Amino acid sequence: MGAFKKEKCEAIQECSEKKVKAYIICVWSFLVSMAGGLLLLWWDYEYHPTNSQLWLVPFGLILFVTPVIACFAVVVSEACNYKVDDDKSQKTSGLDV
Repeated sequence: MGAFKKEKCEAIQECSEKKVKAYIICVWSFLVSMAGGLLLLWWDYEYHPTNSQLWLVPFGLILFVTPVIACFAVVVSEACNYKVDDDKSQKTSGLDV
């Protein structure tokens, strides 16, 4: 019975560590996206009337959009490669090309 409790505790700890890592990644992605949006707003306020410092626009767009694209790619990747739990063969439902 002690081994079962130990395994259960380890599983809970592993699960909570994964949740913390996912939360940290989510916060950093949000901060990067927020920095890109704020950079675009600042450029619009400060430099848009004179159309100077145009290099800030693509840089801000990259910062603003990249976390969204990365999150979308991770979600699609997990959806396409889930493991089948009821089968002992550990097949994945990957796309056959």
